[in-house]
Amino acid sequence: MAGKLRHWKERNGRYSARIVVPPALRPYLDGRAELEIQLGGDRRAAIRNHAAAVASIQRQIGIAREKHEKATGAQPQPARNPLTAQEIALRDYQAQIDFDAEIRKADHRYARFDVDADEARRFVEGYVGRLSDDQLEELIGDRLTRARLAGNTDAPKGSAEWREIAQALCVSSYEAMAREAERNEGDFTGRPTHPLLANASAPTDDEPEAITFDDVIDQEAARRARGKNAKALPARTIKKYRDDCASFAKWRGDTNALTVTAAEGKSWIEAMQDAGDLQNRTVKVKFQNLRTVLNWGRQNDPTNFFPAGNPLTGIKTPDYTTMPSYLRTFTMDEARLVLLAARKESKPLLRWIPWLCAYSGMRVSEAGNLHKEDFFESDGRWFWKVTTVGNRALKNLSSERRIPVHAALINEGLIDFVKAAPPGRLFKGETKEDVSVQPRMSTWVRTLIPYEKRPELSPNHGWRHLFEDLCRRYRVPEDAQHYMTGRTNGGSQQHYGRSEVMLPGLAAAMDQIEDIPIER
Repeated sequence: MAGKLRHWKERNGRYSARIVVPPALRPYLDGRAELEIQLGGDRRAAIRNHAAAVASIQRQIGIAREKHEKATGAQPQPARNPLTAQEIALRDYQAQIDFDAEIRKADHRYARFDVDADEARRFVEGYVGRLSDDQLEELIGDRLTRARLAGNTDAPKGSAEWREIAQALCVSSYEAMAREAERNEGDFTGRPTHPLLANASAPTDDEPEAITFDDVIDQEAARRARGKNAKALPARTIKKYRDDCASFAKWRGDTNALTVTAAEGKSWIEAMQDAGDLQNRTVKVKFQNLRTVLNWGRQNDPTNFFPAGNPLTGIKTPDYTTMPSYLRTFTMDEARLVLLAARKESKPLLRWIPWLCAYSGMRVSEAGNLHKEDFFESDGRWFWKVTTVGNRALKNLSSERRIPVHAALINEGLIDFVKAAPPGRLFKGETKEDVSVQPRMSTWVRTLIPYEKRPELSPNHGWRHLFEDLCRRYRVPEDAQHYMTGRTNGGSQQHYGRSEVMLPGLAAAMDQIEDIPIER
């Protein structure tokens, strides 16, 4: 995978170091969502100065974090950008060398002053281990603070790790003073001699190229669409994942999927709950969609995309209570009211979709996607197909099915309507052919059965519940009921057969269901 400098930004030939500020810390940084240091238009110089700029920004964020922890009583967080003692010393050494070069350009008097031999000797005493913790802190405490604020270490004073870093910083300071003395004599070729720095690799800020949530979704959509008999992701499914990931990215202020943390996932759940706009069930679904996208990223690139595992795995999702199914179902009186109103409608969508759903248990979205060509006759009996043909999407494999036309639909004139319709989609919008029928149907039903009167009712899915109750009422065989409603029972046998041979038996099962009594 291609790499680039972390926190590196290029815009119109200019370069900068940029870091997004966590939302909780922005009040301590004048409300800024990001901190940026300009590095100029010279790419080489920008790369050379990038690490120091990033460290400076990280220190500002570290100071803000300390203020936040003090104000809120929050527990200090682990080091956010942990480095080894050698890495900290190497960066500190390079920063001092760069400063030496800059000040030589700015002030001609600088090179006239010799280095302080006594100070240099103190650094030697520091790195050989002769100084106490207090003496080390007095000597290089400012550099230790910078490393801590940059998130490179959280080692407490007096610990073995703290002393190791302090001694390493004594090495970097001594070596930097040695280079300063050499340069004063005109030698700019000097290199560190202490093994800690002499054997260290050059510092790097490389990290994988940022991968946005949209990148991951695009890759998964392309993977699903690949091949002769591919099962592509439906457009509305892609949109669902994009919308939920965009919501998360906006909340965290970053679209890079590679930087998601478990803490962010947990905080996002709590933020959605605290906002009070969404039900816990919706919060859970949005979080699960985000976690699914990260799983796709790992599946597509397990080496580089969270190789240690999805950070959102194991996070507890919200609990919620479910409403009893019967409360979401149309009563017989409500069904009569809606079907009678539909009979009076002139728009095909409102005229026929309630009737189709009432006598089939179809999902409203499935009914809205029906084409004239889906209806066919077999042995003198009419059926229609619920199919993916024509790039239509279904919920699952079991949703592909053929449904007998109930006698009530024939008596209403459905087949006459189908025969008279032009080829293609039966239910179109007024200005465009491809429309989403769910909100239209729900709004229309609510004009007949106001929300205040029946808040529990599901205006669209309620037909599905009602049809299943009708199947139970008239003792329709369970396998026929599952097939006609497109439900799965988990058994492999449900996908066996399903040829035209079964259609007469399926029609006989449908005939067991009596008409919903409606006055003519």
